Amino acid sequence: MGEPAAVERAEFGPLLRRLRLAAGMTLEQLSEASGVSDRAIGDMERGISKGPRAGTVTLLCTALSLDDENRHALTAAARAGRQRDLPQTGGYAGLPLPRAVPDFTGRNDELNSIRERATAAHPPRAVLISGPAGFGKTSLALHAAAELTSAFPDGQYFVELQGLGPLDVLTRLIRAANPRSPAVPQDLMKATAMWQRISRTRHILLVLDNATDEAQIRAVLSDDGPALTIVTSRRLLRGVDGLERLPLEHLSEQDSLALLGRLTAGRTVATDELRQLAELCYHVPLAMRVASNRLASRRYWTAADLIARLATDRRRLGALSAGDLQVNAAFALSYDRLTPDAQRLFRRLSLATGATTSLQTAAVLMDRSTGETEDLLDELIEASLLDEASPGRVRCHDLLRYYGEQKLRQEEPSEQVQAVRRRLRQWLLTTTVTAGRWFAPDPASVARTAALPKITSQETAEAWLQAENDSWFAALRQAARDGEHRLVVDVAESLHWYSDRWPYWHRWHDVFALSAEAARALGDDRLQATHLAHLSWTRLHSMVDYEHALRYADQAFDIASRVGDRAQMGWARAYRCAALAKLGERDEEHLSAAQQAADYFTDAQDWVGLSQAMIGQGVTLHALGRYHEALAAFGRAVALTEDPATAPSESSAAMTIAGALSLSALVHVELQQWDAAIRVTTRAMRTPGLSAAAASRSRSLNIRARAYQELGDPIAARADLVAVRDIKTVDGDTAGLREVEERLRTLRTPQQH
Repeated sequence: MGEPAAVERAEFGPLLRRLRLAAGMTLEQLSEASGVSDRAIGDMERGISKGPRAGTVTLLCTALSLDDENRHALTAAARAGRQRDLPQTGGYAGLPLPRAVPDFTGRNDELNSIRERATAAHPPRAVLISGPAGFGKTSLALHAAAELTSAFPDGQYFVELQGLGPLDVLTRLIRAANPRSPAVPQDLMKATAMWQRISRTRHILLVLDNATDEAQIRAVLSDDGPALTIVTSRRLLRGVDGLERLPLEHLSEQDSLALLGRLTAGRTVATDELRQLAELCYHVPLAMRVASNRLASRRYWTAADLIARLATDRRRLGALSAGDLQVNAAFALSYDRLTPDAQRLFRRLSLATGATTSLQTAAVLMDRSTGETEDLLDELIEASLLDEASPGRVRCHDLLRYYGEQKLRQEEPSEQVQAVRRRLRQWLLTTTVTAGRWFAPDPASVARTAALPKITSQETAEAWLQAENDSWFAALRQAARDGEHRLVVDVAESLHWYSDRWPYWHRWHDVFALSAEAARALGDDRLQATHLAHLSWTRLHSMVDYEHALRYADQAFDIASRVGDRAQMGWARAYRCAALAKLGERDEEHLSAAQQAADYFTDAQDWVGLSQAMIGQGVTLHALGRYHEALAAFGRAVALTEDPATAPSESSAAMTIAGALSLSALVHVELQQWDAAIRVTTRAMRTPGLSAAAASRSRSLNIRARAYQELGDPIAARADLVAVRDIKTVDGDTAGLREVEERLRTLRTPQQH
């Protein structure tokens, strides 16, 4: 019994070779017995392929007649090889294009349009391919990219965008294009500038697949240069300018017949039968592909048999509903061939709400180890019921998900389904709390959890929160519906610090609306005031709805006053001050709110809050023409932030100091104190850790340029304005860019006099 234990520790290739020789088989004999090509087996034994799929390993084990111990050893070695092939956190090298489907058919007008745009003298920044699920957006993008290889010799890159923020996308692209480049800055503006420098002079083709919002692609698009981006999305992404749009419709009848003819090659199928199949599949590429695959898998079926199967219950195909189809009969042919465990996993994957599902999530659904679950996922991928979205993640098309939901209702007792839902929800929300707490002021105190993902840093926490945002938000909403109020509050509170880092996410208002209602249901006024203040923040920074921001701030203040929570009273008044400022209110009411916020923060010894209140007070005093009082308020904000006894973290301090100083410089401009304006703006831009304060930097440069110009130094003024232009270009701030370009045109240098 000693040999198998030693064998288990071997790598897959040497172990396979040892077992083959022990069985007295040549490589060709093993190939013939297993059905696996001799070239593939040779690659495995040489270590080129370290972790073949579970189905391949099963064929080899059977052909070698292995006993249970050696079968287990070979399976474990393959699984270990697959794990070694997974990229480490932060590794995105390559980003190769996935292989295009070999039988791509039709879409000639769209392909011609992409080719014309790509080879034009002034190509567009990007082409957007949009349309419902199953219409072949990704296939079209990949086919076009393959045809354009020679036109883009400097690289072609593919990024699946689901769950990624703009900085994540840029990080992957920069590391793929420049593997030896220095660390990618974790500031969006700087990362964008780095990518623009890379792409501006290279003939690069990007395929950005499955965009869910405008922010994901805006930072990637090149303003000029030879790079081209092809974007696919179910959305029209109207918020992005400069996109050439290609909306996809159903395939034409001619293209549908051609596609079905290629997919059913080798079978006798009459033209009229192809036409009937196309109509039953509503000329949707995915539906036709699935139907044809099922026909190919049944050697004794004719096309008429498949047509009869699909047409018997036309409800099973259904019709388009918000771009989605039901092709239940076709899916059933794949589902029925699965093992019972794989069928169970397929059904339960419909409970996972994200566009892609992780291996860990699937393991929770099955209550199995990740190793066992991985083998089941391999079976589903082999049956074309899942796609491998990326290492460790799978994708289930919407049509298949709907079918899985139906089978789940039919084949598992409702109480069992509810138990699985609860287990998944608990795991998602427990992991969310753990991830969110990494962004608190003292992340070292984060309590470790038994959750499966290894969340050991802010980077891994952020990656998990963004990749699983659809899933954990759906779990949070369900917890609220089920009355799990304390859990809802805990999750939202853990995410409070992270929300500042990801303010563009469109769900923050929903998160804090749920937590405010949960706090009310708990009868906890202090919590309710806190989460109403969070709601005010979302209206100020995420939704740009200042009237509601003001209303929530006042509600938070009333409740905080009732329980005497001075810090929350301060934040409520600070948000009231900010809302009034955004609404253009510049009267004593605004100033009163700022002063009250400062008083409450002082009572509570909340120094971060006090510094923000002093900035709000300074802005109000400036607007009222009380310039020297405004300067004193800004100065106090800086002093509080620089004092070791009251200073926040470095990144927070940098934003506060640079912001207060640049606002002070505006006061000096009003007073025509040009030397003071230069001195203060220069100090602002030298603030340590200013990487996240691009708005303050741009404002300081603008002010300093004005001061240099007034003092008769147009060369220095031009240098600052050029720097502002670069920032506005990266930001995509069209209005600001026009303004600075006009200033540059009217600025005269000494040689122009």
